[in-house]
Amino acid sequence: MDLNQEPLDDGNSVIAGLPSEPFRLRSYQAEMVDESLKRNVIVTMDTGSGKTHIAIARTAAALETCRPDQLVWFLAPTVTLCEQQYEVFKSHLPAFGVRALSGKDNVDYWTDQAIWDAALKNIRVVLSTHQVLLDALTHAFVKLSRIALIIFDEAHHCTLKHPANRIMTHFYKPLALKGGRDLLPQILGLSASPVMRAKADGVDLKEIEHNLNATAKTPKIHRSELLRFVHKPELVKIAYPFIPSARSTHSPNFALLSALKQAYAEYDIMTDPYVCSLVQGRARGDQGSTDQLIKVFASRETWCRKHIKALIDKTQAMLDELGASPAEWYLRQCIGQYARLVQGSYHQQLVDLPTREKQHLYNILGRCHAFKEWECLPMSLDHLSGKVQTLIDVLISESGPNFTGLVFVEQRIWVTALAEILATDPRTKSTFKIGTFVGTSTSTKRKTNLADLAELRNQRETLDDFRSGKKNLILTTSVLEEGIDVSSCHLVVCFEPPKNLKSFIQRRGRARKEKSKYIILIPESGSILHSPEKWHLLEEDMKKAYVDDLREAKAAEEQEKIDEYGHRVYQVPSTGALLTLDNATQHLYHFCAILRSGPYVDSRPQFSFTEDSYGGIIAHVTLPISVVPNLRKATSLEAWGTERMARNDAAFQAYKALHLAGLLNDNLLPLVDEGKDEQGEFNIQDRTPSLIEVLPSFDPWVAVAEVQASAPQLYYQSLLTVATDGENSLRMVLLTPSEMPDMPPTTLFWNETKTYTVNASPLATVTLDDEELTVMRSITLKLLCSVFGSRMPEDREDFLYLFVPCDGKGFWNLETLKSWRQKVEGIKPALDIVQRCTNPSSCGWVQTHGDMRKYILKNIIHPSTSAFSSENAGTRLEVMRAPKRRDFLHRVPAGNSGNEAYTTVHQLDAAECVVDCLPSSYTIFALFVPSIIHRYGNFLLAERLRTSILRPVTFNRSHLSLILTAMTSSATNEEDNYQRMEFLGDCVLKYITSIHLMASRLAWPESLLTARKGHTNSNGFLARATMAAGLERFIITKRFTGLKWKPTYVGDLIPTEQPTESIFQSSKLLADVVESLIGASYIQGGITKALTCIQTLLPLESWMSISNANQILYNAAPSEEVTHISAVEKLIGYTFTKKMLLLEALTHASYNGPTSNCSYERLEFLGDAVLDFIIVKRLFAHSPPLSHQTMHSIRTAMANASFLAFRMFETILPEEKINIYIDETMHARSGDLEIMQRALWQFLRHSSPHITENQFAAKARHEKSREEILEEMRNGKEYPWQLFAFTDAEKFHSDIVESVLGAVYIDSHGSISACEAFVAKLGISDCLERILRDGVDCLHPKERLGIIAVEKKVEYVNLGRNKGGMWQCRVRVGDKEVGGVVEGMKRLGAETVAAWKAVGILRGVECEETEVVMEKRKSNVRRWQRSVENGNVHVGKEKVEMEHGGVDVDVDLKDGDDILNQKDMMDDD
Repeated sequence: MDLNQEPLDDGNSVIAGLPSEPFRLRSYQAEMVDESLKRNVIVTMDTGSGKTHIAIARTAAALETCRPDQLVWFLAPTVTLCEQQYEVFKSHLPAFGVRALSGKDNVDYWTDQAIWDAALKNIRVVLSTHQVLLDALTHAFVKLSRIALIIFDEAHHCTLKHPANRIMTHFYKPLALKGGRDLLPQILGLSASPVMRAKADGVDLKEIEHNLNATAKTPKIHRSELLRFVHKPELVKIAYPFIPSARSTHSPNFALLSALKQAYAEYDIMTDPYVCSLVQGRARGDQGSTDQLIKVFASRETWCRKHIKALIDKTQAMLDELGASPAEWYLRQCIGQYARLVQGSYHQQLVDLPTREKQHLYNILGRCHAFKEWECLPMSLDHLSGKVQTLIDVLISESGPNFTGLVFVEQRIWVTALAEILATDPRTKSTFKIGTFVGTSTSTKRKTNLADLAELRNQRETLDDFRSGKKNLILTTSVLEEGIDVSSCHLVVCFEPPKNLKSFIQRRGRARKEKSKYIILIPESGSILHSPEKWHLLEEDMKKAYVDDLREAKAAEEQEKIDEYGHRVYQVPSTGALLTLDNATQHLYHFCAILRSGPYVDSRPQFSFTEDSYGGIIAHVTLPISVVPNLRKATSLEAWGTERMARNDAAFQAYKALHLAGLLNDNLLPLVDEGKDEQGEFNIQDRTPSLIEVLPSFDPWVAVAEVQASAPQLYYQSLLTVATDGENSLRMVLLTPSEMPDMPPTTLFWNETKTYTVNASPLATVTLDDEELTVMRSITLKLLCSVFGSRMPEDREDFLYLFVPCDGKGFWNLETLKSWRQKVEGIKPALDIVQRCTNPSSCGWVQTHGDMRKYILKNIIHPSTSAFSSENAGTRLEVMRAPKRRDFLHRVPAGNSGNEAYTTVHQLDAAECVVDCLPSSYTIFALFVPSIIHRYGNFLLAERLRTSILRPVTFNRSHLSLILTAMTSSATNEEDNYQRMEFLGDCVLKYITSIHLMASRLAWPESLLTARKGHTNSNGFLARATMAAGLERFIITKRFTGLKWKPTYVGDLIPTEQPTESIFQSSKLLADVVESLIGASYIQGGITKALTCIQTLLPLESWMSISNANQILYNAAPSEEVTHISAVEKLIGYTFTKKMLLLEALTHASYNGPTSNCSYERLEFLGDAVLDFIIVKRLFAHSPPLSHQTMHSIRTAMANASFLAFRMFETILPEEKINIYIDETMHARSGDLEIMQRALWQFLRHSSPHITENQFAAKARHEKSREEILEEMRNGKEYPWQLFAFTDAEKFHSDIVESVLGAVYIDSHGSISACEAFVAKLGISDCLERILRDGVDCLHPKERLGIIAVEKKVEYVNLGRNKGGMWQCRVRVGDKEVGGVVEGMKRLGAETVAAWKAVGILRGVECEETEVVMEKRKSNVRRWQRSVENGNVHVGKEKVEMEHGGVDVDVDLKDGDDILNQKDMMDDD
């Protein structure tokens, strides 16, 4: 659709625009609401122009601003209208108690204040007839001061002694004269404008204005809207042949009417039971009986005789109007119903009728041969009047595929007969789906007589069926002329000419479809039913009204064809981009279209027009509610001759203001795409993960070598203590040219069960002479050569670090070191060593002659100690193979315990062995040196990062482990890698970014904030920041193995050369390190330090402090007073200081009523980040620590849209409503207590009927599934993803949870504890604690299926929607289909169910329980489908709103690639 074009109107008073487009108040409707807020008004608009929605919008505004104990009272002229409007108000205002009062409730018997107080408890909107309110005011049960607004529907009735006028005369005006204007309710009248322009019952419009103390307001009909929306029907007058009834009674059985006439004429009054009773009374001397008997004789009227007369008269009238066959059918129906009533099989009330009178009438009818078998035969169509035949011909000629029609009929009973005719006639019964709608008496005392027994009762579902398309033709009385909302029709037929101009215009207003017809049936000449002169005069009035409307539309069309030009430009100096009057409207429509407000929202700008004193047209434009108030409205700078140019002028002013406010770039294009073109100096795209060429990591030992070159004699000492259970500790001194960072205790894994611990502590700095250095280097050489000699050149001793032994007393002096060096030199025969050895661990490693393998001595077996020794047996050595592994920093992989290097004990002949003079403990230390040096190298790298890039963050040396973990990628296989911190940092970055953007860009709508956040937090942006800071050279990506290790030599590091080779790293890795460092900063110093880290690493954004941002957001929040949200505050457990914040949090983007600041999207943007922060903070603090995969799955389970909506539905505020029952016969009264459950969704402010439908549908799905879900959430071992697939409430349900959370955050000045209290109130915290306590598995079925499938491909085959609107899907694993076709509310839901079922099968536990659960779900699905088929649920035809529904795959791509990981994205199913 062209964005510059509005849709054509179908005339529906509830849903405007095309069927697939959302509803919004038209400009003239919004104008009337605004006028009503200023003063008392009578809104005068055509039938079908949407007065009901004006009433609803005005009611909502009143309830939001009046006292919490005040009422809005809607007055309608009929009970039928009250009942219909009750349903409308209840569905559109679910947050408020709504009650309809009528005679059906026996209000006449509510005789004390307690009943009224109980009935109105927690009620805010009352709908009744005028008489009900008048009586309540008269008896002082309701005070006028308690009513904030009275709405008079069909306000033209407020005349003379009508109850509406009496309410104003007796109560409103006297209170006004007493000076009680503050206690007066506001008045809103509603009426059809043509009726008000004419004189209704001779009363002038000014009198009605005076009676209602209001001013009549007719909206300015804008020319453009007049041309688009007003479809005046073609007026057609069709004459039918008039045949007098005397010539139409040819039915052979119609003698029944003659027999009834004869029975009436010959009625023996003395046999009448009533007369007999009076005669008996006179005989007893009862004067009253005598007086009454005289009256009866004079009038000859008794109950029985009156009933016979009424039946004859109605039959005769039907004979004249419809023909003999309908009259005969009607007579049989009445008599047949009466016979069943007397026989006790029919329960229609018949006027306190004594049994004798019933029987007497029954006998008279019997004598007329009324009770024959043919009484139950269907209607014959042989004798229909010419008028009925004409009606049938008209309907057949106008019928078509999309036909809708109304036939107005004067008499209720004629409606019944015509419905039977059309349902029987073979030409019409298959073409038309017929419904009937007749009025309902407002009196509870109305009784049914014999002539009424054939009437149809009013069918309340008829109008709903008509709107949904189940019926396409309604036969009705004048009850549908006014007030009641009826979908517009293609055809309106008046079976009789309208009696006055009011009826003519109101009926015509029902035919508002394009190319519709308005047909009036009139008799050919010779009719005696209507005065020709009277009809002629009325016809002239009708033609005049019709021609006036056409003339107005034609004039508007001609005026807009005038050529009108204007020249005005706005040019951006930096780019030359040009805005003109000609292109402004197009640009403005484009801006509004990309605001991404989602379904249900008409985001087009809305134009309205006024005239200045010279007749010039001034345009006003209103942008969507997601635009901030100060930019939402603009007015044309000049007055114009055409609406077209006035619209362009207003659009020009609006678009210019958007640019000046920073919502457009200097090319005059919206900012939403600003990040797409930014690639930065490193040419890294934000949208695609990629490998990036980077420099290799720093070698931390180069700087140490440089220090030695400048001070070769100065060394820093560190005492290393190596300890394990059951062995003596070994102490060594590490000497380095520069100070070593503090290294926490390091665990070294010898095997699966045995570990060593290395503790380091600093010693004094020492200056060494050349002799000392020579001895220490030789000792270091001896130590390292004991293990790594094959990879060490013999002529090099320029070690960068030195190791020398020491003991518990401290550092050895030079002589002691020389002595020790000599003592451990060389090897000796094993027999020489073992004879003197008392502790095997003090001996060196063992080798056999000619074998390079080395062994660790465990025990010495002398010949005398062996039970199996013989004379020839020598000394045996029990040994274990020395380990080949050089990596002791990581645990021994499972399964390696069987390797002989770890467990097998060998026996060697001591005579064939030699033993190294270096004790085994020192050789084992040499084994550990690569691991120790690697750890020191990493800490040196962390220290360099701490003192360089991270200096502003002010980490101290005790935090090096934290920094090191943040630098270590998961590729290193370290247990302490950055994944947990990255998970935390990602959340903290999102949280800080959201708050910063909200506060620094107060005018930005949510779509721009989301785009900017996505850009700022994207892999590409963070990767560029990493490289700009040089952070990539600190990332540890290589796994330590110790293989091919050799010591570091000074000569290999000096002179230092710049690296020439480069390596490739993924942008995700570079981004992850930024986030992990943010996480580390948060761990060390909370949000303040995390923000400092963000400011340090991401300097391109001017980050503001959180406290400043919180204050800015609070100050920017509107401060208007709101009075009706106390129930919401109780519901959420938080009392707002700025209550408009809560109202904003509950305002959907479709809302276009009064009292609006902004829609909730910005608050939802903030609340989403706050909720994530609360959840992640708790997960990270859990003990024992959770893996990042586990935290990820739990966060997804707790923050997905389906779960949030579920908890929202479960969080309720009970509210009492008392239903009053009066038994008038027993003079008894009673009442039952109904608990109304108020939930957050009921308070959502919106202007879309589709939202209302989907709210109730989602609530119904929730009720079907809640017990099952609650049971799983309380006791299940796995999170019930598959069950949520069947609830899947629309996204706006979860949005308001997050928007309210955002509102609480702002109102509380950023108090996380206040936000946590709201999260706890929703029950989210309890669910989270239960998951953590019981270890509930939250892995999504799709992820689980991928794991189970291993290398097999998993493919989801989506089959689209079935007729009931459910998504169908099946899953293939490898080349096999698993689980068959399943269904879900949405595509992702169906895939979830398919994956869950497939997992059950592949696990081998596809048992009866799985089938039972699936059958239960299918049953619910079938019920849902029936609801859709019955029209009770709206399913979008073009675009279906999709949330991620819980799937959150751990890919963590911030560039928009991982759609499932962004729960705010919607799927274009």
